[in-house]
Amino acid sequence: MELALRDELVSFAEELADAARKEILPFWRKRVNVESKIENGRPVAESPVTVADRNAESAMRRTIETRYPQHGIYGEEFGTVRSDAEFVWVLDPIDGTKSFITGKPLFGTLIGLCHHGQPIIGIVDQCVLKERWVGIVGHGTTLNQEKVETDGVDMLSDAMLYATTPHMFATGFEATKFEALRSAVKRPLYGSDCYAYALVASGFGADLVVEADLGLYDYAGIVPVILGAGGQMTDWQGRELNIQNHEQSRGRVIAAANSSLHQAALRILHNPDVPGADTLASVVKPHLRDLQQYKPPLEGRNNNTHLLLDFNERTTPVAAHVTDAVKSFIDTRGLHCYPAYGNLQARLAEYAGVKFEECMFTNGSDQGIDLVVRCCCPQGTEAIIPSPYFAMYEQAALTEGLHIKTPHFTREGGFPLEEIIGAVGPQTSLIVVSNTNNPTGTEIPCEMIRTLLKAAPHCAVLVDECYYELMDPDCTMKDEVSLYPNLFVTRTLSKTFGLSSLRLGYLLSADANIRALCCVRGPYDVNTLAAVAAIAALDDPTYMTEYVNEVRYQSKPALEEFLRGRGIVFWPSSANYILCYFEDPSSIEAGLRARGILVRPKKDAEGTMGIRISIGTLEQTKRLVAALEEILSVT
Repeated sequence: MELALRDELVSFAEELADAARKEILPFWRKRVNVESKIENGRPVAESPVTVADRNAESAMRRTIETRYPQHGIYGEEFGTVRSDAEFVWVLDPIDGTKSFITGKPLFGTLIGLCHHGQPIIGIVDQCVLKERWVGIVGHGTTLNQEKVETDGVDMLSDAMLYATTPHMFATGFEATKFEALRSAVKRPLYGSDCYAYALVASGFGADLVVEADLGLYDYAGIVPVILGAGGQMTDWQGRELNIQNHEQSRGRVIAAANSSLHQAALRILHNPDVPGADTLASVVKPHLRDLQQYKPPLEGRNNNTHLLLDFNERTTPVAAHVTDAVKSFIDTRGLHCYPAYGNLQARLAEYAGVKFEECMFTNGSDQGIDLVVRCCCPQGTEAIIPSPYFAMYEQAALTEGLHIKTPHFTREGGFPLEEIIGAVGPQTSLIVVSNTNNPTGTEIPCEMIRTLLKAAPHCAVLVDECYYELMDPDCTMKDEVSLYPNLFVTRTLSKTFGLSSLRLGYLLSADANIRALCCVRGPYDVNTLAAVAAIAALDDPTYMTEYVNEVRYQSKPALEEFLRGRGIVFWPSSANYILCYFEDPSSIEAGLRARGILVRPKKDAEGTMGIRISIGTLEQTKRLVAALEEILSVT
């Protein structure tokens, strides 16, 4: 980077810090309303946010959009735009909100500038104490314009170790690792958030910071400050901290004053002999060792005690002739033989309206997604997955070591066709088209998908039609599979046929593709009972069509009418769910749960939290609306 541009960007980063200060200081040690963000699955699920956080980030974002509209922004409060830009600003308006709301001046504003994903400029700004650290990788770190350098001890046994809280380490692996490190240092200290890293960079006596469960915005602004001061900062595996590695790093970071402390800490945190470590890590592919498991919120789901409007399933039991077929098979044939599928493939092809050779059955549509990625995408290539998206697309792509680009759906613009085409390059191996999109419900016209297929003939284009029965029939791509050898269509019998627990899906593609994918699918991957149930359902699908008609023409219009009447913003949807935005989504979700109704909090591509509500029968929808009316009347 040219010196003039670097200096310009450093000066601009300080302008952002000044803008944040102006928004934060008026609320310092004042009574402010504190809201709770709930992020299930994290060791500390509740995270506070205030008007100061939001105002400060808004001010910085406005400044960036005005000066550098081509730059990307990754913010804690308002999400991500242009994440694939050459330059991306990573913003945490108040790191340490708990300190801020209790009057402790150890919080800070974090500003990081990433170039091609790599943090190069960072700021830690403590506006109350008027202390500002500015770090430039390879060019030093300053505190209030005076150069600072790390100055740590040589031995871990003499080191002062910081972490925000010991509760940030998840039970098991993380907690065991941290306990081992804590036992090896001279003194562990807690409660300083980003300020601890600044102390390490300044050589004031802090030697190490080790933390977990961090977001990118929690460390991107700190990395240049530590590195610029002569320290070391990586994840627990010794990898660089950058946008590309964030998912693998899992928010586990080490900042050390010198390389000897850094290596000593790594030996403990990465040592497989420490109880709780994964002793098979050395034989597992490197990119899989820190892959995070997809964990849908299954706890407490019971259709005998709750109305389940959270997973987009059918909300009523399947027809008796389907369950009778399963019971009869168990009674007469038993469960002791390997599956024999009979005419299942032929029946699915007939139902889909394609040739026998253009169809294969799968263990849910998830297996179809996995097969396409495994068979079509070399490790290290790129996948384009428009956001927001179903988590299994990302899981399948990361399992194969793909790099993911995420153009954004918008409520106004819908499917980002031009942005996707602009992102296609020679390294692109996969484009995912969720039609209709989950969680927004956006329907995508066939003509747009045909444009994609023609624009990227070297890419597998995966069209997920798992809500096919709820779509406009003209929006399916099934008639195109013989025309485009790069087209793959996945579907399921989970959503409207109601076979979710049996896991049966199917995949449509050119016959040569189907032959290849069948070689990778196992011979017994679909269980016999799923096949029996599917054939019975296809023999008489009346129960499915009646349910779909009630959802489409009675229940969904009733919910939409309620939302419009209440002035609640929602995405137009062609599926059996609606993503809507309540003023306080956490309270709405909790209130519905208390009334025996489960819904699913979901963020859109901009990071705004909404609630995705599945749609069932008209009677169930009336119950939902009544519960919402009751909750909203007291909030």
